[in-house]
Amino acid sequence: MKDINLFQNQDGTWITTAQMLGLLEKVKAPDAKVLYIHSGITFGPPDPKLSRRELLGLLYEIVASLGVPTICVPTFTFSFCNGADYCVETSPSRMGAFNEFIRKLPGAVRSVDPLMSTALVGEDRDLVTDLGKNSIGENSTSDKLHRRGADAKFLFLGTTVSECFTYTHYVEERLGTPYRYNRDFSGLITQNGRTWQDTYTLFVRYKGVVPSSDGMLEKDLIRRGLLRKEVCGQSSIACVSETDGYGTIVEHIKANISCYIAEDPGDRNKEFTANQMVSL
Repeated sequence: MKDINLFQNQDGTWITTAQMLGLLEKVKAPDAKVLYIHSGITFGPPDPKLSRRELLGLLYEIVASLGVPTICVPTFTFSFCNGADYCVETSPSRMGAFNEFIRKLPGAVRSVDPLMSTALVGEDRDLVTDLGKNSIGENSTSDKLHRRGADAKFLFLGTTVSECFTYTHYVEERLGTPYRYNRDFSGLITQNGRTWQDTYTLFVRYKGVVPSSDGMLEKDLIRRGLLRKEVCGQSSIACVSETDGYGTIVEHIKANISCYIAEDPGDRNKEFTANQMVSL
């Protein structure tokens, strides 16, 4: 791969394709068989010589060059939660420009999940097909990632565990944390020109429950040496295995059932309102 300027550092130097590839190798991203990527293009100002599509294409080329057989990205829409219908082929995700780029790639496969879909490029298509209807519960993409164990890794490309490790909520669902409950959402799904009515379940917070933002999980993963994290411009690149992430979250919750919660009124109010819901 030709070494190309991508993002400008504050001192005027550039983050190049070779440097970014080196950081991905340093956090051990190539060791995975499945790489589930959370992304944010926050490394610094992009090279103005590159179009938006060229920049996203280069980032994908870097990730693809790692040789990981399967690459996944969240393409959540929370469509039914927001009172909207869902089209597998066309419903846009608000999970970032890089995720949308991958969703639209020829050969990409997207799950039929109107709440928390995943787009996949590569071999292990079982991760996004024949799923259950509990978006973050049994037989969901998260559940299948758990079955992959150490073969699966989560990559945080320009974002952090503290900002967007949605997998935490899968573990909360498996352990039955008392500040969330399963709620059904209904609407229309369209795929390959066929439309049908369906209902999916999501493990949502009771009204008034506020998640913690103290970064406890990320700090502990780093302390234990389980999350490899490297500075990249104004942001970072980090990677953790499914096994290490799952095990640490389980330990935290079993030690303190409310460890990831900042406020819990305890009244278990199931009133639910969503306006452009983008996170769980």
